[in-house]
Amino acid sequence: ELEPKLRMQLPQIASFTPDIRHEGIEEMKRYLTPGAQKTKGSGGGLLPALGIVLSEERVRVDVNCLTLPRIIAAGIPVPDSRGGMWAPILNQARFNVSPGRAVELNVVVVYHRDLGRSFNTVYGRIADMVNKFAAAYRFGDRPYATVEAGDLDDHWGAVQRYFSQNKLPSNVFVLDFTRPPRRSSTDPAYSSVKHMLGKAGYLSQFINFNTYDHGQPRDFKKSNTILQGVSRQILSKCGVRVWWVSVPRSLPLPAVFVGVDVFHAPRKYDPKEKKRTAKESCAAVIVQLIRSAEQDDYPTVELYSETERRQAGQEMELGSVMNRAVANALKHFNVSPMSCIVWRDGVGDAAIDDVAKDEISGVRNALQSMSLSDSGQGGGPRIEGEKSSLAYMPRIKSEETSLAYIVCQKRIATKFLTADGSQGMPAGALIKSLHSARHDTFYINGTSPPYSTPKPVRFVIAKRDRALEDTDMSELSWALCHDYPNWTGPIKLPSPVQMAHKLAELAGGFPDCGDSLNSHKFANSVHFL
Repeated sequence: ELEPKLRMQLPQIASFTPDIRHEGIEEMKRYLTPGAQKTKGSGGGLLPALGIVLSEERVRVDVNCLTLPRIIAAGIPVPDSRGGMWAPILNQARFNVSPGRAVELNVVVVYHRDLGRSFNTVYGRIADMVNKFAAAYRFGDRPYATVEAGDLDDHWGAVQRYFSQNKLPSNVFVLDFTRPPRRSSTDPAYSSVKHMLGKAGYLSQFINFNTYDHGQPRDFKKSNTILQGVSRQILSKCGVRVWWVSVPRSLPLPAVFVGVDVFHAPRKYDPKEKKRTAKESCAAVIVQLIRSAEQDDYPTVELYSETERRQAGQEMELGSVMNRAVANALKHFNVSPMSCIVWRDGVGDAAIDDVAKDEISGVRNALQSMSLSDSGQGGGPRIEGEKSSLAYMPRIKSEETSLAYIVCQKRIATKFLTADGSQGMPAGALIKSLHSARHDTFYINGTSPPYSTPKPVRFVIAKRDRALEDTDMSELSWALCHDYPNWTGPIKLPSPVQMAHKLAELAGGFPDCGDSLNSHKFANSVHFL
């Protein structure tokens, strides 16, 4: 296992900047262009002789730069100059919920025995940062309870004993101050503890003191920056919309966004089988509801998630899974949406038509079978005076929900460089002129790291109903690249599918591949961050 500091530097070590990549391409062209490679004897002109010839020119495309969507954090707009990283803006955000109206979370602190002298101080710092937002949830001055733990069995064993032997109140939140065994960057007990808490429906946040020792910080400013991110993550897990991103006005509302991904665990050596074996895969479906285009109307997220155990390597045949997840979500939200956009990750070109046919059918059936007489109950801590999920705009029964189905492809070889090869494309670069044979296609550069050549995501629109033809899917996808609550900047994928990836990876590490996750208790919370 690599040292944590080396892991952080790995992208810089294993990447090529645009100019170096350009020089490499030009060198390789000499071996693929007739007459360009002058070496005589063995190897000279071999590839052109075999009929493998490179065109003289690269494909030239028009590039448009998408504008920054409107981003607002508790009434504070994010300026264009902060569009790449708006964490400093969030430090000024105040939601102005009085302490008397906020839900006080009953925080159970699990701490490693080596942190016995410092965990109370660190808890106090986190509580101050959470409460400084004046959001709908707050921490008490002291933890509700503390649990001392050790390594491995002493970690999950201590958690299991406490939660099995004590009757707890509602609105429990678990803070786990972990210190993995020496030289380990992650805690081996993480998945087991998360599995236990997920089964019971408890929200939790882990803080790794091997990554940075907040009890004895060498750089207090760096420690504060990390803990400020932790405090935002805690509020996001509770369901607070820490920042709000605008969507195109042409999108029919209310709208549901569906993100789908499948996690395939890497093969591991099995001493019994005496070979590397594959663990079962895990599929995750995220369903997010957007009722209004105004940020003040709904200050908390409306989100529902489900997972499903799959055979190892099975990526397809998710129609029934998506049908169940969307149907359960709509019953929970008690809404009949005007539009539904699905983003699906992990599908290659050859399988798009078959996968889309199966999954679109499953989603349409769920949308059509929604009965407004079934009222769902929200999960997670609730806010006194929060708007009821029954507050929806009535619609005509015969009106069918318009649907779009978009495949997101990350593992592609396509990269875009300036004409002279010296630079890559900036974040928000949009290319629409490269189409597949059967579907409308566009590329978006979600990020533009300085140490490598930016790699875009290809978006393939496999289905779009006529009612959504006026809604720019590239603009909507780009807007949602700014809506992932775990990162204060644009990411490569729209937030629903990135959240599905995060949930699938988390549940895929559980012994039961997430079968025991309590979807109803975790509704309206982003518990998997």
